[in-house]
Amino acid sequence: MKIALVGGTGDIGTGFAVRWGQKHEIIIGSRNVDKARESAAAVLQLLGAAADVRGTDNAGAVATADVVVLCVPYEHLAFVTADLKDSYKSQLVISPVVPMIYNGKFFLYNPPAEGSAALQTRRLLPKGVRLVSAFHTICAAALQDIERMMKGDAFICGDEAEAIDIVMELAGEIKSLRPLKAGPLAASSLVESLTPFLLNVARKNKIKDAGIAVVSERKLSEQMAKIIKN
Repeated sequence: MKIALVGGTGDIGTGFAVRWGQKHEIIIGSRNVDKARESAAAVLQLLGAAADVRGTDNAGAVATADVVVLCVPYEHLAFVTADLKDSYKSQLVISPVVPMIYNGKFFLYNPPAEGSAALQTRRLLPKGVRLVSAFHTICAAALQDIERMMKGDAFICGDEAEAIDIVMELAGEIKSLRPLKAGPLAASSLVESLTPFLLNVARKNKIKDAGIAVVSERKLSEQMAKIIKN
């Protein structure tokens, strides 16, 4: 599978490249081609020459991909969707984008008029492009450590079963990360808003590399019983 990481030179893009680069063709995109190539070279140093990772401009990355991951902050969302619309055809687009602000004390979810970054992305993308929102609560630092077990859940929202299945399969390839269906694309705001919530909890309680996992009460009781017994 050809996976384009648009704006993929940052922490989250590097994490996806490292995790998926051993099995898929990874195309790291950037507005700066040299930066994209440098990022690809760094990933290849980690994975070895046998990995298929290269860097190019965002438009070129999108045009040749089967799957596009928007590894950009919210303020760049319009550029990588509407402004690159000629590069999109029938790709599957994954949006982990979160619209949020920091008011000097804590993070706040700050959705656009559409209600979520995912719904805004759907409006901006050309027809025929499939869209799934996912990976909002994944720690970028942990993702970059290829030996790290994520021990968390990836919440996935979408309207097309086949597209959701593809994203769930990709999520399942990341060590110990559990993909969970979270509803249609219209439910993306619920998942996106978990990111500022998680950042606030991590900062206030000095928790490093925080993530979220859904645990059944019964399973939790069994785990607590084992801890007490030991």
